[in-house]
Amino acid sequence: MNETETLSRHNQLKYRLRNRIAPELFECMPEEIQNFLIELDPADIKEAYLTTMLKIPWQAGDKVPDINLTQAKRILDCSHYAMTDVKEKILRYMACQKHLGKNYGAVLLLAGAPGVGKTSIAASIARAMGRPCVKISLAGISDALFLRGTQTIFHNARPGRIVDALIRSKSFCPVILLDEIDKMGDSLEHGCPENVLLDLLDSDRSRFVDNYLGFPLDLSNAIFIATANSLEPLSPVLKDRLDIVELPSYTPFDKERIVEGYVWPKLITEYHLDSLDYLCDPLENELAHPQGLELKEDAIKELIRLCPEDGVRDLERICRTLCESVISIYYAQGELIEQINTDNLDRLLGKIYYK
Repeated sequence: MNETETLSRHNQLKYRLRNRIAPELFECMPEEIQNFLIELDPADIKEAYLTTMLKIPWQAGDKVPDINLTQAKRILDCSHYAMTDVKEKILRYMACQKHLGKNYGAVLLLAGAPGVGKTSIAASIARAMGRPCVKISLAGISDALFLRGTQTIFHNARPGRIVDALIRSKSFCPVILLDEIDKMGDSLEHGCPENVLLDLLDSDRSRFVDNYLGFPLDLSNAIFIATANSLEPLSPVLKDRLDIVELPSYTPFDKERIVEGYVWPKLITEYHLDSLDYLCDPLENELAHPQGLELKEDAIKELIRLCPEDGVRDLERICRTLCESVISIYYAQGELIEQINTDNLDRLLGKIYYK
């Protein structure tokens, strides 16, 4: 469609819509949406509806980002330890995406115990594929309208979380994370959200209609990834539409490597303990240059014994407590702790008395 035709079609909009929708934005909309707007009576449009429709990333386009598999493997290896089979599965999935130039296969379901890295590896997949990642938490959701949206005839109507994810990601090619899919409920009054997912995941996703918007959206370039702690609550029909990837629990050896190579370096940077110079008195003539806070191997083994969970969430939480204690002791008692071992572990995990 050339510029003259676009301007001609834009001029067919009613006065209010013609003023609110720029010609450049109108040109980026699919022809079906343009026809919908041309036929729309501005008197029937609420301002909130028009604002929401204009927030949809029409100008972002639907071009699928190219995938660099070498860089993708590096990102996955740097963000998560071990998980060799899981990473292999994900890389094969990305390779087919790259080769076919479109969404490939069923929706991935990352299943595993709490704290094994389901949500974080989904974010790493999005980063490796060059796409924004938006999370939709499904825990406790028992209303289909949460995903499908509410019709504008109702009070406080709003779009569903799928459309909201497009708006937040500012892209038609995001990774949409359906978190804790096993904790959904159902509603006799407003329908079961699982049925919306079945419709969304079973079709080609090119004509998803949100109740609020009232026109079809093309979600064929969006990638959906789901997470679950357990497969038992899922219906056989839903599981049949998912490509299940089980994340194994961590062994004590795995946890030791994760703390040394991932958790502790991240926390040291986050709490600015990679160099303890800033904790020294800047008015002193001779500044000491101690190295970053060191966590000894015997302390790591003791922490792992204290956290027998399958994942590493509690382990990371207790490591945060150690960092907080080191900072607190310095400012409360003037003592600078440069390494953590079994000799001072109990003290750091206990109460700190302030003067």
